[in-house]
Amino acid sequence: MKKNTVIIFIVVALAAGGLIGYSLKSNNSFSADYLSGSAAMMRDNGSSMMQMGQMMASGGQMMRSKGQQYNDSEMMQRGRELEDNGQMMNTKGNEMMGRGSNMMQMMGR
Repeated sequence: MKKNTVIIFIVVALAAGGLIGYSLKSNNSFSADYLSGSAAMMRDNGSSMMQMGQMMASGGQMMRSKGQQYNDSEMMQRGRELEDNGQMMNTKGNEMMGRGSNMMQMMGR
């Protein structure tokens, strides 16, 4: 009786281990398709971020010129901040786009 219990326990443990191993292998979240999709998303989002940054920077420049035209120092200051934030966003988007492209190259796609 004791011997049968040990054998049943071993069989159940092996079956459970096999099922867990199979589920971990089949649910690999870092597959090549997943990484490729992530890299493409980074590249695309970086491009969008760059475009938004350029729009913000040009809006800040227009705001500063209007502030100069109307002699409004607060408008000029806000325009400068908007332009600086736009340039920062453009830079960060460029970095993100570069990282996504580098990941794609590393994967050979």
